[in-house]
Amino acid sequence: MTDNPRPPTIESLASAVAELAEQIYLPLTTIGNALAHVWDEATRTRRAPPRSADLAPLREPITHELEEVGELFDGAGVVIADGALADRPRFLEWWQMQAGHGPQRLNPELSPQSEYFYDYTQMDWYLVPRDEGRRWVHGPYIDFACTDQYVCTFAVPVTTAPGQFLGIAGADVPVGAMQEVLLPRFRAAGLAVVLVNDEGRVILATDPGLPPGSRTGRVDWTGVGVPIDALPWSLCRLEGTSTH
Repeated sequence: MTDNPRPPTIESLASAVAELAEQIYLPLTTIGNALAHVWDEATRTRRAPPRSADLAPLREPITHELEEVGELFDGAGVVIADGALADRPRFLEWWQMQAGHGPQRLNPELSPQSEYFYDYTQMDWYLVPRDEGRRWVHGPYIDFACTDQYVCTFAVPVTTAPGQFLGIAGADVPVGAMQEVLLPRFRAAGLAVVLVNDEGRVILATDPGLPPGSRTGRVDWTGVGVPIDALPWSLCRLEGTSTH
């Protein structure tokens, strides 16, 4: 006699989302530890704040993690705290893997005088880890700077042993990549659900009528959603819809 497996519940599906988030944060923690190590080595050698060139050794651990996760990450790297480096007020060591071209470094415009100035110090994925000392995810939003697709930016704070904020280790995760992991499991469970962020914006849903980035009034966001551990997301049951 064998025990019948328990039918999937919305809580078990929420756990699947949390598990995917942990898979995303693990390589970011590795990249963050690499930044802290490189920073410590450069500071010990110079006895002064590091320079941007001192962060060149980060390319190897960043691109290694990109290769390991495959298409789950669109890009990853570190974003340095404003004014922390000796020679650059703002700096990113951010890489993408491009088919046929290998790792490519992202070079956004970081000069405030430019009309294309990319002021990362105003982004939620930078502000929350800096100000609250915890990991965060921002999105979904359309990544106009790189891929023109919906992404979520995951970020973890990076600090020195004494507690100086060095910046964040982060990754852009395409919503499509998360859909490939989660939607088959949601549909197999036979539950109609929608994953939303703290603004009630759709990340992904079993209902194709709820595309990423849209909003919906079908769900009571304040009472029905099952919170996702350590993320500003909720998984909500959809009534009157079917899985597809």
